[in-house]
Amino acid sequence: MKKTDLPEILRKTIALAEKWQNRANTLRTKDELKQQQMMRRLLNHPSDKTVVMHLVDQSFRSGNPRRAVDQFRYLLEHHGIPRFFPQVEQWLLKIFLRFGNILPQISHSQILRKIRADTRRTILPEEPEILKAHLNKRQVEGVQVNLNHLGEAVLGDGEALNRLKHYGESLRNPDIHTISIKISNIVAQLHPLGFENELDLICERLSELYRIAAENPVLHSDGTRHAKFVNLDMESYHDLDLTMAAFMRTLDQAEFKNLQAGIVLQAYLPDSFLRQQELVKWAKKRVKNAGSPVKMRLVKGANLVMEAVEAEIFGWPLTVFESKIETDANFKRMLEFGLQPENIAAVHFGLASHNLFDLAYTHVLAEERGITEGLVFEMLEGMADHVRRTLQEEKRKAKTKETNLLLYTPVTSQDQFISAIAYLVRRLDENTSPDNFLRHSFDIRVGSSEWKFLENQFLEAWQLKDKISSEPRRQQNRDKEVFPENLGTFADSIFRNEADTDWVLPENRKWADKIRKKWQPTANTKVKIIPLYIGNSEIRSKRKQQLFFDPSQPAVDVPAIYSVALATKTDVKKAVKIAKDDPEQWRHTTLSERHELLSGAALNMRKRRGDLIGAAASVCGKTFYESDPEISEAIDFIEYYPHSLRLMEQHTSLKLSPLGVVLVIPPWNFPIAIPTGGVAAALACGNTVLFKPSPLAFPLGAEIAKCFWDAGIPREALQLVCCENGEPI
Repeated sequence: MKKTDLPEILRKTIALAEKWQNRANTLRTKDELKQQQMMRRLLNHPSDKTVVMHLVDQSFRSGNPRRAVDQFRYLLEHHGIPRFFPQVEQWLLKIFLRFGNILPQISHSQILRKIRADTRRTILPEEPEILKAHLNKRQVEGVQVNLNHLGEAVLGDGEALNRLKHYGESLRNPDIHTISIKISNIVAQLHPLGFENELDLICERLSELYRIAAENPVLHSDGTRHAKFVNLDMESYHDLDLTMAAFMRTLDQAEFKNLQAGIVLQAYLPDSFLRQQELVKWAKKRVKNAGSPVKMRLVKGANLVMEAVEAEIFGWPLTVFESKIETDANFKRMLEFGLQPENIAAVHFGLASHNLFDLAYTHVLAEERGITEGLVFEMLEGMADHVRRTLQEEKRKAKTKETNLLLYTPVTSQDQFISAIAYLVRRLDENTSPDNFLRHSFDIRVGSSEWKFLENQFLEAWQLKDKISSEPRRQQNRDKEVFPENLGTFADSIFRNEADTDWVLPENRKWADKIRKKWQPTANTKVKIIPLYIGNSEIRSKRKQQLFFDPSQPAVDVPAIYSVALATKTDVKKAVKIAKDDPEQWRHTTLSERHELLSGAALNMRKRRGDLIGAAASVCGKTFYESDPEISEAIDFIEYYPHSLRLMEQHTSLKLSPLGVVLVIPPWNFPIAIPTGGVAAALACGNTVLFKPSPLAFPLGAEIAKCFWDAGIPREALQLVCCENGEPI
């Protein structure tokens, strides 16, 4: 599309972006030019990026200087010295390779000192005198600073309380005006199945920080005092619902009616647009009731790799848009919605981007809509500072609040610097990805091929913004799941891992609650009788019974859940004889026949996932979170074993034949996956099976066996033998 054919707002945007880029190029310092040249060299040698990521990510995990130096030397020897480093640094690394292991303590400290010095532009030291000087400098420049305290993932509540205390100390610091926090840093081990309980605890701790923010106001440029600002960062899709709910529930408390606070939404999630609409609706009601506005920080998203890994591991759809263009389009859709005058009055808007086209579009759109308050441009500390200074010039010329600037500034203390390495690796990966604006912005010129690429990318996303879907990518609903009869490896030649339950989705949490209500025993619970079968015959004569009680309720006066008939030595001998005789001729079935029946067993297990979870909880004390992936793994075993045999049969000259009778005696700790795997493997090969579950999990063994029997596998081919410990089989 020719520029003359573009809508007026786009022509203005492109013209302004060109103006800003030209001005930014004249504002670059010598240090910035050197840094840009180095990044150019890095992009020209893509393998150097891998080397640098290995160096910073692997070398300093150990606190032992000798071990760290040894790893650093190994990586340099194995991969070579990165060529994008300046010549002086390359010579220093060559000297290190020769002599670095002689005094590892000195080498180790010097390497860390160098890394910290080189990254000070993007990760600010948290030492008080350095931090104070930097904050005062930014304040003089008229730039707000949003501090993000970097650190390791919080694993325990003690560490979460330490983080909470640290955040409180920052909010009491008179030089700090804004901080960013994550809910995963103030409450450890978040899991959506404990949604309400965790939400209560998050709100309690978030309230504590909001109170400190309110009790330590700061003087603003207009002469008024306002509470410190707490911004809730969004880390992953896993925490989206909890973060949104905690933000709104906490601010709904009367004491925070006039407190301004913020939250982040990520444009690479299609459903973020729906969450934005929800947030605006809530905030409008809050303002209508004489409450203060809140703020939304819009980012494109920074955890793509983590979301992709999670989706792959658990068998879920990827939560984010598949293309950068779609993400950019959603970004513009959310931007336009956020900059509607009636919306920004209730939800102030922070545009987090370094993309000059997005920045210019926001400026032009705000100007056309008459927006003079509530809009802030947000950028990363140390990234494209020449562009930031260009926007500051614009602010001084316009003398309006519309171009207020805020720098998102990661900070870390010297003893915690290693924890910041993950942030460095992530930023390096993001900023050098092919579609990222910053990748192309190093020494970029208006009219260059890079500039035209970015301009076309912007225009393409703009044209797509009203067409993309806001439907969530993950829509699993266990309560309404329907399985086609031809599901699995019998009908499909490709093996696919079974997806785990996505507990983040509210429908699945409701399903979990139904399971709990069904399986949690009460005083009126009726005991389930599991009779003894030998072959296809139920043994009706009296047998010793083993009772099973819910181990999670030891002090509660509730009846037994199961009563299991135990086999005697005579019963076991009969079962062995039947397995040897194989009256149903299981050993003579074809692999195809066995495969079809086993796929039916896998289907039964899919349909009975809820009951298997409930039985595992009430019999073995297993949490839903533990049992669910076991069931997925069990289904995988049932599907994979005949599938792999079929591949072997097709692609080898081997002659496959059953061994005879297989005894499956699994342990107690994985009462679903391990026994199912043993049974499925033996049956797939044409063997008859004696299945003796762990005495702690007899009822679960019965539930598993029933999945096979109900699929058509004969009771003579798979016999469930429950007997006391010490009874030989």
